[in-house]
Amino acid sequence: MEASEELVPKKGKRACREEMGSVMVRRDDETMVRRNVLLAGLVAHPSVALASSPELYWKTALPNTPIPSCIHDLLHPPETSPGLWTSPESEEEVVVPGVTSIYYNAANAAQLGEMSSRSLFFLEKDLFPGATFDLQFKRSIPKHADLLPRRVADALPFSSNKLPDILALLSIDPNSKEAREMSATLERCEGTANARETKHCATSIESMVDFALSALATDYVNAVSTVANATAAAEMQRYAVEGFERMGGEVLGVFCHAEPYAYVVFHCHAVGKGMMREYAVSLKGSDGSRVEAIAVCHLDTTSWNPQHVMLQVLHVKPGSTEPVCHFLPSDHVLWTPRQQML
Repeated sequence: MEASEELVPKKGKRACREEMGSVMVRRDDETMVRRNVLLAGLVAHPSVALASSPELYWKTALPNTPIPSCIHDLLHPPETSPGLWTSPESEEEVVVPGVTSIYYNAANAAQLGEMSSRSLFFLEKDLFPGATFDLQFKRSIPKHADLLPRRVADALPFSSNKLPDILALLSIDPNSKEAREMSATLERCEGTANARETKHCATSIESMVDFALSALATDYVNAVSTVANATAAAEMQRYAVEGFERMGGEVLGVFCHAEPYAYVVFHCHAVGKGMMREYAVSLKGSDGSRVEAIAVCHLDTTSWNPQHVMLQVLHVKPGSTEPVCHFLPSDHVLWTPRQQML
C-alpha cells in the first residue's frame, strides 16, 4: 500500500526540532530535509501516535527480555555519536559485512577487501583466554536513518519492482550511492533462503520481534548484541580475550543484521537447530577500552558456497569439521531461546 498524502502533515516533529536547532542539518541538503520531514510527518500523524510505540511493543511482547544495546541506541539515539554510524556525506560505498547467512553467494571484491569485516572471522579453536584479534566494530545503519513504527513502515512500498516509486517518494537521486545501496538491500531481502533457514526483512522493530518469536516458537527468549563504544567503531585496534562463556546449547537461533537503507531495516535469518554455537566474549582493546562481544560459530558449512567470504578468509572448505566463527558487528541482534549459560 502506498503512503497516502493525507498522512503527511504540513510540518513534522523533526522539522520543528530542526527549526529550534536541536538537530544539525546542512542547509544545502534539501533532499535530506524533505525526506526527513516526510518520514517524521508520517510518524507524527495522530493515527500513528495512537498506536503502540516500538519500545512499548517490545516491552509488552517481551516483558522478561531486556532490549539489546543496538536496539536501545535506535530507540534513544544520542545527540552525537561519533564513529558509530556510516557518514551520509561519505562517497564510500557501504560494505555489508560478510557474516550474513547468504551462504550460496560467492564473495565480491568489496567484501574480500574490507578489513573491518574480514577481521571479525576466526576459527573456534582460536578462541581462548589471552587470544588476540585486530578488530573494528563498524555499524552499517546510516546516521540519518529513521526508525519507523510498523504502521508507517507497512504503508511504504518495499520491493525491487517499486524502487523507482520509493526513490521518488523519499526524494532520493536514482543515480546516488544511497539508491544503489537500497537496491542491493532489496535484492538481498528478496533472495531465496538457504537450506535449513528461513528469512525475513523487518522494516520495523515490531516486525523483527514477531519474526523472531515465530521462528523460535517461544516468547521466552534472549536478544543480545555486541556492546562497543565509539572508539571500537571508529578504528581498528588489537583486542585481547579476557574471558568467554557459552550461551546456551546448539539451539535454533535468529540473526538480525542491519541493512543500508533510507530507514532502519533488519535482515533476519532463522538458522536450524544444531548448526551453531554462541559465545559471550569479553575483549580489552590496546587503548584500554572494553567490548562485550557476541560470537557465533557455524558447525555445518556443507551447503555453503566455496567462495563464501568467510571460507576464503579462513582458508576452509565447505563441510570442514572445523567450526568457522565470527564476532557480531554492533548492529546485529542474536535471538535464542532462553536457558542457563553452560
